[in-house]
Amino acid sequence: MATSIRKTLITTLACIAVQGLLCLTDTAAQERPFHTAIKTGADHLVIGSFKDSYTERQFNSFALEWDFVTDPAAGNGSFASAFNWPVFGIGLNYNTLSDVQFKSKYGHYSDLISAYGTMSRDLIRTKHLGFGYNLMLGLSYSSGYYDPIDNRANWFFSSPILFYVAGGGHLTWMIGKRIDLEANINVRHNSSARFAYPNGGLNYWGGGLSARYHFQDRKGPKGHVFKPSHISTDMYEKGWSFEIYGGGGVHACAAEWLAYSKTVSKETLAETNLRKWPMASLNADAIYRPGGRFAAGFTINGFWNSNTDNLKWADSIIYDEEANAASKGYAPFSYGLGLVQEVFYNNLALYVQEGVYLYRRMGIHAEHGWLYERAGFRYYPEALKPFFISVCIKAHKFKADYMDFSFGVKF
Repeated sequence: MATSIRKTLITTLACIAVQGLLCLTDTAAQERPFHTAIKTGADHLVIGSFKDSYTERQFNSFALEWDFVTDPAAGNGSFASAFNWPVFGIGLNYNTLSDVQFKSKYGHYSDLISAYGTMSRDLIRTKHLGFGYNLMLGLSYSSGYYDPIDNRANWFFSSPILFYVAGGGHLTWMIGKRIDLEANINVRHNSSARFAYPNGGLNYWGGGLSARYHFQDRKGPKGHVFKPSHISTDMYEKGWSFEIYGGGGVHACAAEWLAYSKTVSKETLAETNLRKWPMASLNADAIYRPGGRFAAGFTINGFWNSNTDNLKWADSIIYDEEANAASKGYAPFSYGLGLVQEVFYNNLALYVQEGVYLYRRMGIHAEHGWLYERAGFRYYPEALKPFFISVCIKAHKFKADYMDFSFGVKF
């Protein structure tokens, strides 16, 4: 069955590629502020963590991308130049993850399909070679997720919809005006991002080969070692800005799952749906933007957790009386300070924060120390100015806490 589905999906990807070649003309491509290309390739991958869980950890991956290639001849503007004329794309990725074998007979994966957006950027470019990095972000689907009876060894994710992130390096050989061959190595991650639990996350790495066909002759930049170029000041506001934003998300509690696993039968646990607990935040940033691509500053964060009573119940089951008596207690509100940085491409920004709690009381199991992280994207649309939207993952020691969706105003 898995082999049949695999062949069908691979054939579908090939048909999409052929259809794209037939329906896109050079004239249509030249009317856009970029030119388009199609890319296809394959990778050989291996699961790089929790090696003791498997007898077989290797599998293959097939991808098809529709790329948008920035080019000096197309007049893309300052940001494209500042990022050394990157390639953006949308793609589908099909992993033969069912080839991976668990040591336990109570664990299995299914083949995994991902839809993602990507950015590929050269740091060094000669006349025929380019070397740089790739970033990918998207969603994946898998039918082989955790079940406490039939699939309990697969505690790596517990929902059919997963978040997908990947990054790595590439070496591109530009063998003509329209064809590229590319070798790459990358690291990838899938997880439920605490929308469901258990959520060990799947980490895998590998490399492969791909080919890209451009639908028009390109006139790319001359070969050079990349140096940041100037961005016109009329494309951004130089100086300090102040942002106030609030958001929220949901969180599946690890302590609740562990407490249930200690108190109910496997049959009951299989029918138990962990509650998705609401989370919220209120934040204020002061950010200075000295140049076109980067901005940095300070942030004050307030957080609200709705599951403190449930944490207290779970800790009473998981830990002994002495450990519970030594707990710092439980409070729904916490707050902290942090440093932030944004990296801009036009009105889209990559947002990264490292923070320290000034006050936090979350019992025993949810006490992760005083540091927390947030990373995600912000979008500052001209049509909504001065408002913006963002999505980021709040984490502790790079383990997801919840996905935060927020809305704010910039002064």
